[in-house]
Amino acid sequence: MNYFPNYYSIEDIFVTQEKVECKVNTKLQRMGFLDSGAEGDDLEPGRTVNLPLWYIKELKVNNAYFTVSVPDIYKNVHKAVCEAETTHIELGRLHPYFYEFGRYLTPYDRNHVIGRIIFETMRQRVRHLLDISKNDGHMAKSELRLDNIEAKLHEAGVRTNTQYINWLQLTGNKILISELVEEHQKKRKRELSDDESSLPSSKRATL
Repeated sequence: MNYFPNYYSIEDIFVTQEKVECKVNTKLQRMGFLDSGAEGDDLEPGRTVNLPLWYIKELKVNNAYFTVSVPDIYKNVHKAVCEAETTHIELGRLHPYFYEFGRYLTPYDRNHVIGRIIFETMRQRVRHLLDISKNDGHMAKSELRLDNIEAKLHEAGVRTNTQYINWLQLTGNKILISELVEEHQKKRKRELSDDESSLPSSKRATL
């Protein structure tokens, strides 16, 4: 199992503990505990169970035993993707980890729908992200407006745009004298002052 970006990632734990609906394809003995509504010890064909994503990956689901169903959140976005109107969707409301969750589900999507949806959604929304990043940063701060990845991209865009503006205005790009050069200049001034004080008063006056 792959953990992104690392094993201890809290965000990855949140994503992989999400439950996904799976359809049972064959009778599974002694697996009835997976279905709270099961009447016996066995899991019968045709039943649906909700399994956490990490469990699905460990079982290598989508074989003869289970079939993973595409979550409704991606079905709801599909129409907007086809109409190229995804910028108004509040992805954070649908799922806080919309792209990451979809990335994990892609290998289990037999119709290859989820991969196209998350790709087209990001492609259509990236220009909007760029535009709002040029504002003061408060416009898109709603937790429901952007998903986790988009929120990070927005913050990075605001930060980069601020640095660029500061560079253009030369407010944050001042050239400072190094400590070594500054110390040398102070030492030089002290030497000149000492030389002047050692001269006779008549010569100091002419200087």
